[in-house]
Amino acid sequence: MKKVFFLFSIFILIPVCLYLALDRENIDINEFRLNSGYEEVKLSDGITSYKDIGDKNNKVIVLVHGATFGSLAYEEYVNVFIKNNYRVITYDQYGRGYSDRIHNDISIELMERQLKELIEHCKVEDVILYGVSFGAAVVAKYAANNPENISFIGYQVPLINSANIPLLSIVKIPLYGDLLTRGFLVPGVLKRIEDYEDLMSKKLLDHYIGQFNVEGTEKFFKKFFLGNATGNRLEDHSIIGNKSIPIYFAYAEDDTEIDSKLVEDAIKLYQNPVVKKYSGGHFFASGIEREVAQEFIDSIK
Repeated sequence: MKKVFFLFSIFILIPVCLYLALDRENIDINEFRLNSGYEEVKLSDGITSYKDIGDKNNKVIVLVHGATFGSLAYEEYVNVFIKNNYRVITYDQYGRGYSDRIHNDISIELMERQLKELIEHCKVEDVILYGVSFGAAVVAKYAANNPENISFIGYQVPLINSANIPLLSIVKIPLYGDLLTRGFLVPGVLKRIEDYEDLMSKKLLDHYIGQFNVEGTEKFFKKFFLGNATGNRLEDHSIIGNKSIPIYFAYAEDDTEIDSKLVEDAIKLYQNPVVKKYSGGHFFASGIEREVAQEFIDSIK
């Protein structure tokens, strides 16, 4: 009997207690988005928080953020785009930032649908797209299906076929996936920015950490990483490459999260894209956001 209780404690009771003790989600999304400064729109899958800044008569740039940072991380880009007389739309994808945490259909199709519906809501008929990391995958999916209303595309450290996240496999472990997600995956996602904290404002750092305290975020990320959202986008790039859309790539050859060889495979699918190579890893733009944003604008011109 003692042996049974010992095994029960080791494999069931202790993991359950750890799971409950490690819970960091203590705030409702509606409370989190109070005084955010973002507009909100109810799209078909949930509420999307967004900003639509600049003269409505100007050319539109829609900026799509990556897998973990929300759109707040790209304020420096927005400032440069506005200064160059563009209208800029930024938004938080589902599960991140100030947008709803949803748990059904966590797929690349969901993210594409959110982008498409937001563009339609903002009544934009001709758009420039700029996607960063996973955001570039969303842009590629959207552009492959809607090339007719796109005049220029920018990809920064684009995810082509799954990011190299060593801890990702732990969420697939039977029975203990939820515990390992809570105990290792989420803390690992938070830890990945430690080297860049000095380059981030306190407002952005607090926001980045705070979004993981919103109820439903952990569950969203588990389904996000287990689904097809980070799957192969080379076919999308091939489709876009056969269109006459000008393309811009910015990536780091020493990126440990995005395989630069896959980025180069995608580049080969386009005719005469503008290509900018950097060093500094996945977050090479940290601290030089304005320069990177201006280089993109200059490429459009």
